[in-house]
Amino acid sequence: MELRHLKALVCIAECGNLTRAAQQLGMQQPPLTRLLQQLEAEMGTPLMERLPRGMRPTAAGLALVQEARMVLARVEAMAGLVQDAA
Repeated sequence: MELRHLKALVCIAECGNLTRAAQQLGMQQPPLTRLLQQLEAEMGTPLMERLPRGMRPTAAGLALVQEARMVLARVEAMAGLVQDAA
């Protein structure tokens, strides 16, 4: 699992739509779809429910989104700590 997978998952969950999430992340939709598929394969379960118009997190997806937000916030905080120490 990579940070880019977590960022993508959080963005998809917040946007509720792959196209909007891809735009927000500055990438095309097909690579974002592949990132999501890779993460779902790694987790061994669907993380997003595909709807006729958009997506929403499954129960497993919601749990991972919550954890991902904490991890991403911690990573951002680490950069600040290093800069303060330098």
